[in-house]
Parts: sequence; structure tokens; C-alpha cells
Amino acid sequence: MDQFIKSLRHRTATVQARIEDEQARPAPDQLRLTALKRMKLRFRDQIEFIERINRHGGTTPIPVVRRRALRLSLPERA
Repeated sequence: MDQFIKSLRHRTATVQARIEDEQARPAPDQLRLTALKRMKLRFRDQIEFIERINRHGGTTPIPVVRRRALRLSLPERA
């Protein structure tokens, strides 16, 4: 379980680096920033959930985080 939390923390750090890179651009893409921030929050929530279960000594299945490519596309104009 520690390995899973460690991987979630690593993913969070990676997403945070991508957020900082996007914010450093002259014209940051707000849709991309929003998606990255939501992803970071999801990882944080999962880490908190697992740590809360560990504190109470409960054994519950760990929710699986599926890796998906970040696909941001702008709506097509008619």
C-alpha cells in the first residue's frame, strides 16, 4: 500500500510540474490548467482516502487509478 501512495504522490508532483510549466507560458491554456488542477485534486483525494483508512485500521479495496492520456481539445466552431 505504501508503494501505491508513493506512486500517487509522484503523479501529483508530475502534474504540479506540468501546471507550473503551463503557467509559465506567455498565454497559458486555461482549459489545460483546469484539467491538470482537477487531476491533482483527484490524486490528493485518493491519498487522503487511503491514509484515513490506514489510520482507522480498516481494510478496504483500494480504488484503481486508471492512467488516461490528457486529451484536451477545443470545441469545434461551426
